[in-house]
Amino acid sequence: MKTVEFHTCECSEKRAFADRRSAEKALGRAQAKRDRQAQRWENRHPMNRENRIYQCDYGMWHLTKQSRRSYEEGAARLAA
Repeated sequence: MKTVEFHTCECSEKRAFADRRSAEKALGRAQAKRDRQAQRWENRHPMNRENRIYQCDYGMWHLTKQSRRSYEEGAARLAA
């Protein structure tokens, strides 16, 4: 199986990708993997699925399951 090169980021122990293109490629592969798992399990278990990428303060790119809307609502609550 092909993988996208990743590193461990200084911001946490998360997988980090050096550029946006690599992160988008990894996101597509992660989503495809989750979709295949869901088909095999016949939807018996809820599947967590990565749905977007973001850039951290260290300039690296990460995958997240959190929706943009959920992120923005949380950020708005913290700012208030």
